[in-house]
Formats: sequence, structure tokens, C-alpha cells
Amino acid sequence: MNHEESKELWDRLGNETGRAYSAFCAFLCLPAGKRSVLEAYRSHVGNPTAPKVSDTFGGWSRRFAWCERAAAYDEHLERLRANAVEEAIGEQAKRHASLVEKARYETMEELSALHVGVMGYLENLDWSDSGVRLPDVIQIVKLKLDAAMRFEEAAQARAGGAGGREPEWTLDEQEFAEGIIREIEAEGDRERRAGEEEETSKS
Repeated sequence: MNHEESKELWDRLGNETGRAYSAFCAFLCLPAGKRSVLEAYRSHVGNPTAPKVSDTFGGWSRRFAWCERAAAYDEHLERLRANAVEEAIGEQAKRHASLVEKARYETMEELSALHVGVMGYLENLDWSDSGVRLPDVIQIVKLKLDAAMRFEEAAQARAGGAGGREPEWTLDEQEFAEGIIREIEAEGDRERRAGEEEETSKS
């Protein structure tokens, strides 16, 4: 068998006639688990009940090493499948990372805007109003931060199952978010004390 003129083992060989290669293709196209020379012969001649192969057909299968060439083709397909799966997993991990980064950026932007708004709200707040509850204001901020972190944890779990890992919150980002809550609490305490002192002085 001459392989030198063939790019791949399953391509047509240099000394393989068109009829012989057509017969090999009938063999190659069968599912690996059901592949046999007899089944290939039946498919090739269009006779599903043929009891045996012709001498010519059987001679081609031996002369041109059909089994070895088909095995090489099967291995080639398996490599392609494995590469495709690996590439798909990588793309999925990238998409998850992009979603997390986008959500994180939006969260930090919202926290910054919320910080400015809440601080302004606290400065002008009438603490003598019995309907004002600082814990409610702080809880809103905490819930927003907690939701953002839970989103990232869920994305990390999905990516971990796909063989990837999402970027975690940096220490600076965590300190920034927690610092906002601490500053809001401190400002609220100052404003509340000031309101209480004003009420005491009036009475």
C-alpha cells in the first residue's frame, strides 16, 4: 500500500482506483461500532441481504488496509470533537467572566451614586420625624451589595463546572463597598445625634 501520495490515510491512495476508493468510502461511512466489510459491500451494491462480499471487494479491503485507515479516521474525528468541546468551554468561561465584570462595574457605579445620594439625604433629613429609620436606609445599601456578590458567586460556580474560573472581587473593591456602608452609618449617627441635641435644646 502506497501512503506517500496521500495527505491522510483515509484519503485516496496513489495506487487506489476510483472504484476501489468508492468501496472504501462505503466502508468508512459506516458507524464505527457497526463497520464491517460485509455491511459496506451491501451498502455499496445496494443489496442489504447479500450473504457475502465479492472477491474483488474483499481484495480491496485487504490490499488497501481499510481497517487501519478507518481507525485513523475515527481517531481524527475524536480529536476534532475534543478540541471543539474544549473551545466551547473556553468561550463559555469568557462569556461568564464578561457578565461578571459588567455587573461588577455597574454595581460599583451604582454604589458610588447611591453614596452621594444617601449622604445628601442624611444631611437634609429631619431626624425628629418618627417615620425615618436609619437601619432601613443602610439595609437597602447592604441588600444591593449582597445581591451583586451573590451574582458573582453564582457565576463562579457555573464557570467552575465548565472548567473555568471567574475573577473574584479585589480587596480594593470590597473595601470600597464596605467603606460606603461604614461612612453612611457614621454620618447617620452624627446627624441623628445632632437632631436629638437640637430637640433637647428646644425643650
